[in-house]
Amino acid sequence: MTRGTKHFNINILNAVMSISGELLKVIMRNYPTGVTIVTTVYNNEYYGLTVNSFTSLSLDPPLVLIAIDKRLASHEAIDKSNVYAVNILPDDMRDLAVRFATAPREERFKGLRIRTARTGSPIIEGAIAYLDCKVVAKYPGGDHTIFIGEVVDAQVMSNKSPLIYYNRGGYYSIRQATPL
Repeated sequence: MTRGTKHFNINILNAVMSISGELLKVIMRNYPTGVTIVTTVYNNEYYGLTVNSFTSLSLDPPLVLIAIDKRLASHEAIDKSNVYAVNILPDDMRDLAVRFATAPREERFKGLRIRTARTGSPIIEGAIAYLDCKVVAKYPGGDHTIFIGEVVDAQVMSNKSPLIYYNRGGYYSIRQATPL
């Protein structure tokens, strides 16, 4: 076998092997992401959860996407209300990120100062910025749904450093990063 053929066969083997969800999580923990709290309102109740599966999609029209686990109450609320807001968290809101990731839904908004955006979704005071969205498309993504939202309202509210998630529960400030 030539060197190139051997490399080719390894690539074929890798392509047909399935990757476990656990391995994917281990790998993805090595990719730092920003931290957001996605909120919505459904049947006059607030829902929210910590999300790092968020990205911009298009500038014209302005679109963003989030991926939400189908088993969560917030998934059903977003799916039925067809609105959500993405609150981008600063590094001094680590405890809030943990609360929205772990606390019962009824506890998440207790004591928070919020206002509502154009869609009625909660905007968290102290967030760096928010994007208020109406859902324009939904796609299956395995155990998640990908919600594409058209941004109908947005604002930058501070210039604080963002909260970063990295390596299994580690929350960091971008100020801790070393410039290259």
